[in-house]
Amino acid sequence: MQALRELMTRLWAKIAPRNADGQQWRLPVPVLVVAIGMFSFVLLVSTRPETKPSTNEERVWSVVASTVAYGPVTPKIEVFGELRAKKQVRLRALVSGEVVSTGEKFEDGARVSRGDVLVRIDKFTYQNRLDEARASLKGAKALLAERDASAELAAQDLARAEQLFKKGTVSKKTLDDRRTDFTIKSARRDQQQSTVDRHIVQVKRAKRDLKNTDVVAPFAGYVTQITAREGRVLNPNDQVAVLFDSDNFEVVFNLSNDEYGRFLQRNADVIGRPVSVVWNVGGERITLSATIERVGAQISQATRGVDIYATLSGKIPSNLRGGAFVEIELLAQAVDGVMALPKDALYGDNRVYLVRDGRLEPRVLVDFVDDGGQILLKSGLDNGDRVLLTRFNEAAPGVAVKVVDRP
Repeated sequence: MQALRELMTRLWAKIAPRNADGQQWRLPVPVLVVAIGMFSFVLLVSTRPETKPSTNEERVWSVVASTVAYGPVTPKIEVFGELRAKKQVRLRALVSGEVVSTGEKFEDGARVSRGDVLVRIDKFTYQNRLDEARASLKGAKALLAERDASAELAAQDLARAEQLFKKGTVSKKTLDDRRTDFTIKSARRDQQQSTVDRHIVQVKRAKRDLKNTDVVAPFAGYVTQITAREGRVLNPNDQVAVLFDSDNFEVVFNLSNDEYGRFLQRNADVIGRPVSVVWNVGGERITLSATIERVGAQISQATRGVDIYATLSGKIPSNLRGGAFVEIELLAQAVDGVMALPKDALYGDNRVYLVRDGRLEPRVLVDFVDDGGQILLKSGLDNGDRVLLTRFNEAAPGVAVKVVDRP
């Protein structure tokens, strides 16, 4: 404050008028401050820039609209699903032994054909068992032939004894001895026949074990999860690899209770319905055809829906693999005389906006069916009406809009 007073005093000393004696007029400092403030205010007001009054122009919204046209509409359900190999098996060793070799294609991800040998187990023990079983069978058959001949001879002796007994040339004891001898030799023959049968079974078992030393592919497919290599000793039931079918695939997807119910309202059964499958891979869309083959046995506890299984048909791409995430499109039977509108066109539960003369006009719908992602309008709008499809918060009666192809 003291500095301001001194500044004002020096300024007044320069500009203040003097009296007849040459002395300056003295004014109080507050008066000088007020005078200078008023001068500054007048200067600022007179030099301020002029501002033009703003004009509020009405905004015109660019929107997308659909023209009403009643006709046949094919409702569709779009969901996501998973591609699976229709057959998959865990290959296991059926006999024990050391792995002596593996197939050339026995690598993770390789495709093998039906009958290809994937793993070979040492055959030495099983070949010896087969040879021993065959030798035992041969000896048993030889003994059977001997006992069969002995039984046949006893049968002939019995027949002669019966004839002689009728003539009275042999005693009753002789006849009984011949009958007993025949019974014993026949029993021995039957006993030996059982032994031969057991040896035949042993030979078959030995042949099967020898055959099972080769683990072969039961069908064409892709190998994965390999656990057997040369030098490993396998026990029965040890897993060797997993094989996925490469020629037969199915897609599994889930329909909610509402989707499944809506579909059954227009279709007698879901079995046999065609399905479009889209696989997006590397920026390419591969479209496949499938047919619904079966429906899950129970409601899924995780999704509260029902699982649907569809089998792919036609040519299968060579790069197709199980586990792929795919898009599913399920078409229902066509409905005549309706107009399909996306649910985004609805404001509230049943109100839409029409575009007329560049303005929005509300319209309440009554006769329509909720079809999941869209509504099927039966009546309430006229052919040629344009329905607002773009959804924005400022939509209200009378709002100015301009219809464009894209928002």
